[in-house]
Amino acid sequence: MALVYISAGSNQGNRLDYLRMAAQLLPPAVKILRTSDLYLTEPWGYKPQPSFYNLVWEAETDLDPESLLKYFKEIETRIGRVKTLRYGPRVIDLDILLYNDRTYQSQGLTIPHAMMRERRFVLQPLCDLIPMEQDPVTKKTWFDFLQSCPADSVEKLDVSMEFDRPLINWGLRSYTMGIINLTPDSFSGDGLMNGQNVITGALRRCEAFLENGADILDFGAESTRPGFEEVDDNTEMMRLVPVLKEVRRHFPKALLSVDSRKYEVIRAALDCGIDWINNTGTSKDEKLDALCAESGKVTVLMRSESLRKAPDEMLTPERILERVRSQLLDRVSNVQKYGMRQNNIVLDPGIGFGSSPSVDLEIIRQVRQISLLGFPILIGASRKSFLGRYLNRPISERIAGTSAVLCYAILNGCDVIRVHDVKYMKDIAIMSDMLRK
Repeated sequence: MALVYISAGSNQGNRLDYLRMAAQLLPPAVKILRTSDLYLTEPWGYKPQPSFYNLVWEAETDLDPESLLKYFKEIETRIGRVKTLRYGPRVIDLDILLYNDRTYQSQGLTIPHAMMRERRFVLQPLCDLIPMEQDPVTKKTWFDFLQSCPADSVEKLDVSMEFDRPLINWGLRSYTMGIINLTPDSFSGDGLMNGQNVITGALRRCEAFLENGADILDFGAESTRPGFEEVDDNTEMMRLVPVLKEVRRHFPKALLSVDSRKYEVIRAALDCGIDWINNTGTSKDEKLDALCAESGKVTVLMRSESLRKAPDEMLTPERILERVRSQLLDRVSNVQKYGMRQNNIVLDPGIGFGSSPSVDLEIIRQVRQISLLGFPILIGASRKSFLGRYLNRPISERIAGTSAVLCYAILNGCDVIRVHDVKYMKDIAIMSDMLRK
């Protein structure tokens, strides 16, 4: 494992957001250990352009120097960097400054970075981290170089960067939502209402999910499995609210979501500080739609009504697509009546709701067409019954089937995967993104 120092800069658009995007795309190949302060710096080499935000990351990686450089170039491209004039404006710039104590030279890469000894915008943040470490070539400390560096304008900014809080940027990558079931009757067998201390169990699961790369934690306190037993508002809130309060206290920067179809439950969850609403209700619940719109939160709208107009109707692929899109657009229209912002809407085509295994399979096949509605798409296919039907596997053995479905979905435009097995599905999401991007 190599210890590396990475310079990052941006001078276009929302500079801080571009730096946050880079920080989110570095793992797992590059693990950030420490971050310098953030600096506002004058442009170097070509003056008629906006000032830069610059920082340095201390990180570790198994990639060799050339592979690391290629990885950085891929990240820059994904974020939107395009070639301009030399030293010109850029949305993101990533450079390898140091790689262990090595010196390295190739046609496209020099380590230590060839010009870092004369660039104050690099040396200032580097000295936040390792001021007294020595340059492998000259044996002078980085603080010595800083002291003798030309006095360019480098201003420390009092800005909270929060690189450990996920930044949702649709199209940049797919996002992983981990399922936290606070029920005794979850179809997947992972409900936390099974005699253990629910809050302790929830905190442990949240910690594990976050460590394994979950971007959003989705809490549900009423099962929606086939033939589920409905619970009243008070029961659902009693299961949910104490857990949400403790999770928010222990993980203040995590993105929390609540999966519910009830107005009172969602309202109570909002009071606990949730970030997303997973609205599994129907298009007839105007009170809940109004609450979602007024909250200003990202809201998942799920299709849940039957796709058949008559019990004996044959559903062709064309009819399935038409009715899925129609139901989803009805949900969008209903929340937009109350002022819901378009960029807060995520659509869930409702795998397993008002459908059959063959229809669920067709919905997955049609993800690309559903995404053309113009909204981010969430797919909740984890461990579901259509996998059991086609694979003849019990719920506990559907990880491989789930993986295949979610890889296909991401490659065809899915933006969020809602899963039970975060550790494995996060890897699926990362590799699918690499293939897609």
